[in-house]
Amino acid sequence: MIVPDGRTDPEKLDELLGNPEETHLDLKAKVDLTVAEDKLKFVKDAVTMSQRPPGGYILIGVDDDGKPCMPVGTITDRSRFDGSRIGALIRGYIEGEVHVLVQIHDVNGNEIVMVYVQQNRDRLPVPFSKDGQYQGDDGKTVTVFRKGEIFVREGAENVPIRYAHWQDLLSAYSEKIRSEAGAATTNLLNEVIAARQQTAGVAADVPLLFDMDEATFAAATVSLLQSGNDVLLRQFIRSLTATTGPAASLDDFTAALDKWTIFCAQALHYERRDLVDEAIDKLRGVFKSFGEDETAIRKRFAVVIRIYVLGSLAVRLEAWETVRSLSLQPVPSSTSYPDYIYSSWIRNSTVFVARANLDADPDDPSQQGRAGFILSAARELMVEHATMRPDLTDRQVPADEITHDDIALNSLCEFDIAYCIVVAAMGTDHGSAYPSSVAFDEDRAKQMAQRLVADASIRQRLLPGVADPEIAEAIADIYEIAIRESANNSGGRWWAMPPSVDQWVNQNLS
Repeated sequence: MIVPDGRTDPEKLDELLGNPEETHLDLKAKVDLTVAEDKLKFVKDAVTMSQRPPGGYILIGVDDDGKPCMPVGTITDRSRFDGSRIGALIRGYIEGEVHVLVQIHDVNGNEIVMVYVQQNRDRLPVPFSKDGQYQGDDGKTVTVFRKGEIFVREGAENVPIRYAHWQDLLSAYSEKIRSEAGAATTNLLNEVIAARQQTAGVAADVPLLFDMDEATFAAATVSLLQSGNDVLLRQFIRSLTATTGPAASLDDFTAALDKWTIFCAQALHYERRDLVDEAIDKLRGVFKSFGEDETAIRKRFAVVIRIYVLGSLAVRLEAWETVRSLSLQPVPSSTSYPDYIYSSWIRNSTVFVARANLDADPDDPSQQGRAGFILSAARELMVEHATMRPDLTDRQVPADEITHDDIALNSLCEFDIAYCIVVAAMGTDHGSAYPSSVAFDEDRAKQMAQRLVADASIRQRLLPGVADPEIAEAIADIYEIAIRESANNSGGRWWAMPPSVDQWVNQNLS
């Protein structure tokens, strides 16, 4: 499961390394741009990668097992991999646009060129504008691609476009058209809301509809929260079952789930935890109806990354009761195994996603060091949907750069640790928690544990009724997993229990 979010930082590289090739990830042991064959094959790979929304990654210097294999110094002129030069090279063979981001990383004595290829901005497939040919060793002309050809990624291969590909390739373009077509309706509804706010102070009677655009939906939610119109607010919560039932397509389910997330984020921001709890309970009812088919697994993934988005908001707002509520939701394994209950729907989701997409044993934590992709997917969702993070501006959640003090990613990692501790301390069913944040630097998550041991009120709100020795044992158990599994990550970001946490744990365990 690759998240093509446009990042090219070292933590993103760690997330990608070790994965096999797939639709959004292409691995190359070596590419020499001074050699015509390598150059043309790279152009073909990049253009092909741009066809599948939302694009993908090409890693140069990585073998088929996902391991670095190109010693530092192999690339004698790194300027050839400058992003602008790569972009100009690609655009020389196409009519449309293909934009790339390039970063070269040194990893344990090896160098890796990390190329992110964006989907072209007009969302239409890009044909080649001229033939790509070179002279083979035997003097004969070898054709890599021809003018007018369109290739697409299909798993780990570049294949000529065929009928079955068009729906996927044009999905983003169709969404763009729908968005533009709905702009007039959106503007009209916004004018209605604004007019009612001017005359009545708030637009108290604006209903929440699933087919509203996100900005209008968020504005209507805020108006109802401000006016205290619980009737319409709770009507929306009740309508969730009808729009997300087993018969709902994945696209319809995801669209409805986005509205659920926006609703909960705005309600949490306005300190209406009662409404958030009701909405969580309603979604858990939907979650319990999931089977084991591919669509159900993808729905689980859609749910879990939105749980993380809300959980990170709850951490930032110090809404510890909501952190617990998002973490500790017991659900059956599936409709096929209703008697096997997971303590947390988060663990249920990650297990199913791992089985379906990561080619790893979900019961063996040593194979799940790549689970950080869930946090990356959640952060990407925060980038795309401002209404899901009402406390953060776009400048605080940059799309293509993550710094050490990135608020979005750090609060996602803090929620991840909090969820694990809650399940370890209060879970009574199966499926122990696994910290996905071990794929990132420990500094992104450690503040959660530090705050927990330093503030008794946080412990009481997050873990009501749990004695300090039991909390200490839960923290020790989670950090034992985190320390062990952080060593398995390719970036070598080994975790350690923060000194203040270690001291508190030892005092309470003894």
